[in-house]
Amino acid sequence: MFTFHVLTDFSATATNALQYAVVVARHVGGQVRIWHVPPEAAGEHHAYFSPASQELAGPAVVQELTRLAAQVAAEVPCTWELLLTDPISRFTDLLADATGHVLVVGNANPAKSMASARQSTALHLVRHLAQPLLVVPRTFRAGPVPRRIVLDTDRRAVRLPQAAQTIPGLLAQLTHAQHPLLLGHLPSDVDLLLTRSIPEVVGIHVYTGEASPKMEEIATQVRQTGLLEGVAHTVASTRHPSIEQGIRHAAARYRADLLSFVTRPRTYPGEQFLQSVTAGLLAHSHIPVLTISEV
Repeated sequence: MFTFHVLTDFSATATNALQYAVVVARHVGGQVRIWHVPPEAAGEHHAYFSPASQELAGPAVVQELTRLAAQVAAEVPCTWELLLTDPISRFTDLLADATGHVLVVGNANPAKSMASARQSTALHLVRHLAQPLLVVPRTFRAGPVPRRIVLDTDRRAVRLPQAAQTIPGLLAQLTHAQHPLLLGHLPSDVDLLLTRSIPEVVGIHVYTGEASPKMEEIATQVRQTGLLEGVAHTVASTRHPSIEQGIRHAAARYRADLLSFVTRPRTYPGEQFLQSVTAGLLAHSHIPVLTISEV
């Protein structure tokens, strides 16, 4: 069973991320666990877990967590917990490298500058934890489960933690058609058949040079990540002067409602990470992002 661990500070952004997690969990038969980090418990990580509002404290926090969990439990199994110790250590001890777990956080402002992203919860989590991370921008409202999924890959080898095995299983369930396909004699039914037959997951590679890489190389790189193992997909490449913008344009072209990629925080240490393509995508994507950090 998939467990979606949703961090909340009771803001509209966190509530939107929780609603999105509930939609996905309901579709895949998963469960939700809601977490809240009080300011005094964040310790050295305080800047990354500061509540958007200080209006709730003490018993009011417990009441709100209980209310949220009861509301979610009407749709999927749900529990809650206060993180009263170092949140990074707690998640590391609890989840380690286990599979079946996805951390979920909201993104309050996809238009923010990278300077303000220094205190982003998502960027902080992806640099410290070996679990898949789902980032839901506040501007993206939960609706149907994501169907059109774009996975970006580059041409460098990557080593992923054991927890990465969660991703292909999740993507396979998200793109699995649960309803029968009814075809008649109308010409439009042929178009429907073709639409349903073409994989809804696309592995992409964006390049900036003049020469296009061979599609076989891209397909091999996508396969070697293991993130689409057992998931029907197509492979495509596109040229763009900006890798980050090229990925966004490709996602828009394929009408993606979920973007996935491997984050490489260790390739860009310290402040350099904020200038990386993956950090930019995590901070600026207007559609949900599912990522995992390399080993």
